[in-house]
Amino acid sequence: MKTKNEAISKALSEVWKWKEEVYLDIKDKSFNEKSRYFREGMDEAIKVLGGTLNKNDDGSYSIL
Repeated sequence: MKTKNEAISKALSEVWKWKEEVYLDIKDKSFNEKSRYFREGMDEAIKVLGGTLNKNDDGSYSIL
């Protein structure tokens, strides 16, 4: 994630920080533990956004 001496936006820096934090959280977990980690994160996002989970025709999901 290194860039040439270009300015990096605050938003991009935050995304990189979150990505690193998730990696550190899951790097030593089993597949099942990782699945639970992401499921709990998804459930929390749905709760915070006040939406419902909707399965799309292509197999992906959206929060409505």
